[in-house]
Amino acid sequence: MSTPEEHFTWGILVVDCLKTLREHNSLFSVPFIDHEVIPNFDGTPDEIEVWFICTTKRDSDRFREECLVAATDALKAELTVREFPHQGIITLTTNCVSNEEIEAGGGRFYYFR
Repeated sequence: MSTPEEHFTWGILVVDCLKTLREHNSLFSVPFIDHEVIPNFDGTPDEIEVWFICTTKRDSDRFREECLVAATDALKAELTVREFPHQGIITLTTNCVSNEEIEAGGGRFYYFR
C-alpha cells in the first residue's frame, strides 16, 4: 500500500512548481496570493486542476484577462523541466478565483467541491 505522499506525487509536484512561480510573482501584472490544486484521486498526473487565488474579485478578473495564459504557460514549463508526464501537462486545467469569492461560497471546502 502506498503512502499519501506516494499516491499524490504528481499533485505535490504541481504544488512545488506553483510555489516556485509565486516566488517570481513579479512576472505577472496581477499577483496571485495562493493556489489550490485538485489532483486526480487515482494518483495519475492526468486532469489535475489548478486554481490561482487572488485577493479580490477585481484582481481575479484582471488575473484571468491579463495573466492566466502566461501563468499557465510558466507552470507547464516548470512542470516540463521537472519531468512531469507530457499527458498530464496536456490535460492540466487552470482557472483563477479570489479569496472574496471563496469566502462568499462558504470557504475552501465548499467552494472547490
